Amino acid sequence: MTTVSIVEIVVGFALLAFGRRGLGLLLGAVGFFAGLTIATHIFGDAPSTMLILTALVGGGIGVFIAFFVQKIAVVVAGVLGGAYTGYVIALQAGWGAESIPWIPMGVGAVIGVILAFFIVKWALILLSSLFGAYLVVHAIHVGGFLESIIFIALVVGGILFQARSGTPKAQPQSGQ
Repeated sequence: MTTVSIVEIVVGFALLAFGRRGLGLLLGAVGFFAGLTIATHIFGDAPSTMLILTALVGGGIGVFIAFFVQKIAVVVAGVLGGAYTGYVIALQAGWGAESIPWIPMGVGAVIGVILAFFIVKWALILLSSLFGAYLVVHAIHVGGFLESIIFIALVVGGILFQARSGTPKAQPQSGQ
């Protein structure tokens, strides 16, 4: 088993278990493996240090996007989408276009941001489970029908684990 295969397995299981909590982990892993793939195709027989450096640059770009661009994009999308929806609902309810309905737009913007962050959580769970399962299956080289079964089992397991990992456990009630 190669070093890359071991890294794929470790990162794959980390994504399956913790992908929802770490957008940086997901985008860093995607960037790393995309950079490694691109470097391998472009540079071919280049020294492994050059391939690893290229992969690290790709991972760094992924982490940068995760921490600086994503949060801004989610907020902007939520505000704009929610405000526009509030505006359209206000127009349908009879508020004239000449008087801009600020209250429904504000309420819509707040609801839009909340929904955007909720949707991001589920998108992270799904994408990290798919990518994590792909990395593990790619690294173990099973092939054929068994590969498909393992992939599906890992995706379902990752989704279920991540969906349940954020919910608090019920405290047993003690009899007094």
